[in-house]
Amino acid sequence: MGGATHNAGSQRDIVVVGLTGIGWVLLVTALVIFAFNQWWGHDHFVHWVSYAFMCATPFQIMQAVVWHNSIPTRLSGLSQPVKGLAIVGCFILASIIVMPLLYFTVGQGALTPILLHFVIQSVVVTLFVILALGCWPVSRFCRTPGICGLATLVFCYLLNLVIFCTFYDYAMFEGLPFYAHVFAPSGLFNGVTALTFAVTCAAILMLATMLDFWPMSKWVDNAKQPLMGVVTILVILAVALVVYAIFVHWLGMDPMAFMVKGPVCIIFGTFLVQNMMQFQLLASVPQPQKGLLKILLCGLCAALMYQLYLWALPVMAGTALPAGPSAGYGQEIWIASAMLGVTFPIINFVSGGFEFWPVKRNK
Repeated sequence: MGGATHNAGSQRDIVVVGLTGIGWVLLVTALVIFAFNQWWGHDHFVHWVSYAFMCATPFQIMQAVVWHNSIPTRLSGLSQPVKGLAIVGCFILASIIVMPLLYFTVGQGALTPILLHFVIQSVVVTLFVILALGCWPVSRFCRTPGICGLATLVFCYLLNLVIFCTFYDYAMFEGLPFYAHVFAPSGLFNGVTALTFAVTCAAILMLATMLDFWPMSKWVDNAKQPLMGVVTILVILAVALVVYAIFVHWLGMDPMAFMVKGPVCIIFGTFLVQNMMQFQLLASVPQPQKGLLKILLCGLCAALMYQLYLWALPVMAGTALPAGPSAGYGQEIWIASAMLGVTFPIINFVSGGFEFWPVKRNK
C-alpha cells in the first residue's frame, strides 16, 4: 500500500512539474516567435530563424542522448541556471558553425526550399542513427563519448547527403530563378513526397520509443546492433508506408497538409509526453500497455497543440496565412516551423538544459 501511495505521489509530482514546464515552454516560445516575427516578418521567421534553429538541432539531439548534457565535463558540475545557459550557448555555437557550412555547400550560397529540406532531413537521420541504431557504426569504433558524439554527427550528415541525393528530386523547381545556381538532386521521388515520408518515419520512430521499441525488442536483443536497428527501421518503414498510403493516396490528403496535421504534430506530442514528463510517466505500467496509453495521450496533445498554434498564427505572424498549394503552403510552413523548428529546441532547453529550473530548484 505504501509503495503504491508513493508511486502515485511521484506520478503526481511528475505531472505537476511537466505541466508547469509546458507552460514555461509555450510562454518562451510565444515570446521568441513573436519577437522574430515582429522584427523580421514571418517570411524571415519561416526561413532564416527556423533554418538557424534546425541547423543546431542534430547537435542538440546528440548532446542530450549521447552526451547526456554533461560534455564538456564542466557542465555536469554547474548549478542551475548556469548549466542551462551554458547548454544554450553550445546550441548557439553549433548553429553558428553548421549554418554557413550547409549554406555554402548544400545551399551554394542561397537559402532555398532544397536547403531547408536537407536540414529537416538531417534531423530525421540523426534521430534514426542515435535512437534506432545506437550510434552504430560509429559506436563500434569509438568508445569515448565526446569523440563518439561528434563523429556520429559527421556520419549523420554524410549519410543524409547520400539519402538526399538518392531519394529527393527537385525537377518541379526547374525554371525558377534559383534552380540553375543551386544543388538540386535528381533522386527517385518528388522532393515534397520524400520529405513528407521521411517526417512520417520520424513520427513513427518517436512513437516506437514510447513502446520501448516493443515488439522489436522481443524479437531481437536491444544490445545487438546493427541487427536491432535494422529490424526497427524496416518495421518503421513498413508502417510509415501504410500510414502514408492511407492518408495521402486513399483519403486524398495533400502531402504537406498531412505532414503538418499528422507527423509534425505527433512528433511534437511525443516531446510533451516524454521529455516534459521526464520520461517517467506511467513508469510502473508494463509494455505494451504503457506505450499505448502514452500514444493516446500523444494524439490528444497533438490535436490540442495544432489548434493552439493555428489560433496563435495570426497573432504571432501579424496576419492570417492561407493554407494549401495555391498559397505556397504559408500556413503549413509557419506551423511546422513554429512547432518543430523553434519549440522543439526550447523543450530540450527547459527539460534537459535547465532541468525544469526554476520549477525544480537545485538541491
